[in-house]
Amino acid sequence: MAVTISAKLRDLLLASNLGHSRDHPLAGWNVLTILYHDGGSTGNAATLDTLLQKYNNDYLDVDEKAMTDNTLKAVLSVLGDQANLVDVSPHKVRRPMVNGGFHIIQAYIYRITSSGIEYLTMMQKVIDADNTVTANITRIREYCALVGKLSGTMISADSTQLYNDFQNMLSAYDDVMKGMHKLDEDLTELANDLAFNHGGTAASHLQAMLKEKAIPAFRQLLNQGPQIQALADSASFSKRVARSQQGNDDLDASHAAGDHEKMVVRMQRVQGYAQRQLTRLASSFDPSTTAINNSLDTVYLLFQTILKAIRLLGQEFDHIQNQSVDIKVLTGQIDDLLTHYQSLIVREAIPRHLPQDREVSDEADLLDATTMGPVTYHAESRPAVVATEADNPELAVDDADFIDLQTDLTEFQQKLMKTVDYGVVDHDLNFESQHARDELIRLYSATGYDHYDGFAPFGRPVKRVEKLPDSGPVKIHCQDEVYAVTLPAGFAVWFDEEESHE
Repeated sequence: MAVTISAKLRDLLLASNLGHSRDHPLAGWNVLTILYHDGGSTGNAATLDTLLQKYNNDYLDVDEKAMTDNTLKAVLSVLGDQANLVDVSPHKVRRPMVNGGFHIIQAYIYRITSSGIEYLTMMQKVIDADNTVTANITRIREYCALVGKLSGTMISADSTQLYNDFQNMLSAYDDVMKGMHKLDEDLTELANDLAFNHGGTAASHLQAMLKEKAIPAFRQLLNQGPQIQALADSASFSKRVARSQQGNDDLDASHAAGDHEKMVVRMQRVQGYAQRQLTRLASSFDPSTTAINNSLDTVYLLFQTILKAIRLLGQEFDHIQNQSVDIKVLTGQIDDLLTHYQSLIVREAIPRHLPQDREVSDEADLLDATTMGPVTYHAESRPAVVATEADNPELAVDDADFIDLQTDLTEFQQKLMKTVDYGVVDHDLNFESQHARDELIRLYSATGYDHYDGFAPFGRPVKRVEKLPDSGPVKIHCQDEVYAVTLPAGFAVWFDEEESHE
């Protein structure tokens, strides 16, 4: 199918990797993200230096080197000149000085265009297309209702309601056509399975799909063809859509500022856009060969799939009618088989290997491989061994760990505490209790924190922990262990005075 590609779309496809940068393959995408998401939140004008600093600070990959200003200029040139995703214009900006003041300079400001915003949002739709594209009957009814609304009573162009209804109709049309293409693929898959496997379930499923979904949806879409063609042929509808975009509730800056020249240019562009979209919709319902070959969403391709499915259903019916099976004899054979099915032995198929699998004197010499013949194996019956509960191994009983908290607390106080609320570790210690030793080591880690809510040895809150600057490394050892823990320095600890653990 030959589909015409516009020059603008061709430029966008050529700039599809958004920058042509070998060392920074995602540079264009990240620049668009900065301009769209981070551009207005920073409070700084999006100049070349600002973009470069933002990119190198927040958007570099692990193995990606810092970007230079020349590389960023090349990326912005592709985004602006070829893809029209970024717009650049000179503006006066304020630059901070060392003394705290500002000076005004002339610089180029970059901003993302409407095409760039649409590109970013479109890529997310591409990722989620497998879950969102569906043949939805309700969406078809919404599309038909919008077509009837636009084709019926004249809607006023004083507000943006007409333009919004037109955009909603285009969105519903795109969703409906994507769903029709998916339905086309589903019907093709079912028809293919039916053609080769003669599946009765597939035939019934295909018949239900045709009666309940495909044919009613196709008829409903075909009924909208004359109304869409009338809108496309109308000399005033696209103008009214363009005027409606600049209605009394429009929030465009040019409309608010009264920039009539910009408003006229905008209206002409919207009028051309509306006329192109109507022509695209009308071509989907044009039965001519030229229109079918040049339209991506022609409904007649789906019509061909429906005809093919109906033809296959007829062939399946003929295939079933031509089958000559004696059901009575077949039932008797099945009953006879079921009487002794437990004694049947079904041997597993043995694979046939190549001759070079055999052991020969010279494994590298394969000149006689074609005359050796295949390797022959003999199948042997092997009874299945059924495991019982008696075959399970005995489980070892784990030794319970008994912790004497009172004894551990007593040793902790003897080794550490100088007073009721103050303790010091400034020399090597030897513990008998592992629990007391672990609590002391865990308490040393509190020297790296400013708050001590997570430290409470033996349930007593810690008030403050400090390293001893004049203390050297301290070894903490526990009996019956061959290793010792070495703390980098000693420390002092102050406990909360409100609780008593005496």
